[in-house]
Amino acid sequence: MTLRDTLRARIDRMIAWRVDRRFDEVHHQLGDLRGRVERIEHRLDELGGHDRHVDGRIDHVERRLDPVQQESSWSANELARLAPQVAAFETRLEQQSRPQVYTGELADLPEARMLVDVVREEHARIRARLALVSAYEERLRRLEQHALAQSDR
Repeated sequence: MTLRDTLRARIDRMIAWRVDRRFDEVHHQLGDLRGRVERIEHRLDELGGHDRHVDGRIDHVERRLDPVQQESSWSANELARLAPQVAAFETRLEQQSRPQVYTGELADLPEARMLVDVVREEHARIRARLALVSAYEERLRRLEQHALAQSDR
């Protein structure tokens, strides 16, 4: 597998994992909270009226939903923002991976060295970007864990 294919597969897996995981968690949380609200509303209907305490709990649940919805919106926005960058990166990587035909003459040696330097620089930039993506994903994971811990309280 070429470097380009390996990187493309890795980026695709990271984005798919991040999107699937986050949206599954958000939908699960929303489903749980909506189910709780529905059970509370159903119970209130059975009791024949609204209790201030229950209304307060419903308001509390709705307030807890707001940050989850904002986080979901922010994550979708970030993914939309990163998509063109990933496409540009893949284009540049494709351009770098095209084979060049060399005659093998001594006169071509400086150009070959220059191309090797260009590839090394590009690899360094790629490693730096992947390190940033990794750090970003780790930070999001910690924030998500913190948010989930806060919502479970």
